[in-house]
Amino acid sequence: MIEVKQLHKSFGSNEILKGIDFEVKKGEKIVIIGPSGSGKSTLLRCLNYLERPTSGSVKVEGQYFVEPQNKFSEKHVASLRTEIGMVFQRFNLFPTMTALENVIAAQVKIRKRSKEEARKTAEHYLNKVGLAERMDHYPSQLSGGQQQRVAIARALAMEPKVMLFDEATSALDPELVGEVLKVIRELADEGMTMVLVTHEMKFAEEVGDRIIFMDNGFIVEEGHPKEFFRNPKNERTKAFISQVEHPENMVAH
Repeated sequence: MIEVKQLHKSFGSNEILKGIDFEVKKGEKIVIIGPSGSGKSTLLRCLNYLERPTSGSVKVEGQYFVEPQNKFSEKHVASLRTEIGMVFQRFNLFPTMTALENVIAAQVKIRKRSKEEARKTAEHYLNKVGLAERMDHYPSQLSGGQQQRVAIARALAMEPKVMLFDEATSALDPELVGEVLKVIRELADEGMTMVLVTHEMKFAEEVGDRIIFMDNGFIVEEGHPKEFFRNPKNERTKAFISQVEHPENMVAH
């Protein structure tokens, strides 16, 4: 489904990704964890060309999506990007549009669907994320959790082959996190191919088929969730898991 080879990304002299290799199979749920600044979000953004890698390649279903030495047309990039939905930390909803209108807009503009077809699809996915009664509400009338569920419905309405979630709950109040994780868990159960960046370790263990731990721009370790969390091999991985499970033991500097 997705094949990443020797992916590097620098911002000026600051190298963020230092040679990333991994694959995502159809239906697989890959969870990426790691400390702040390890390159997790940059990697996700490179997967759908929101960031152009410095070197390396990304293939989506056998087609090169990212290959820095080749200049791909905007049309090529746009067509492949429609196959990869992304949900960000921030909801990025249009404030002057209702939930329904937010989910309709991209379908009409990018997928070139009729307004009637786009509306039916939007209603279906808003219902799917539990917002049937909130379709005519504006973002300012919705809680953070509800806004993020609109953002998920908007991505799903494009009917992508892969979903990317970049810390989808990190901007939410703690009591709203569960409603968003519930939607993501249901998508996982239905077999959606996903790559998720999260700091919710329990959720990562429950949902992931494979956990990838990143630090300092490298993939340090990866493995099956139960084995990964119970028996990490790398000392850096062990230290990270210990910190997130027992934050009271972190040394203040």
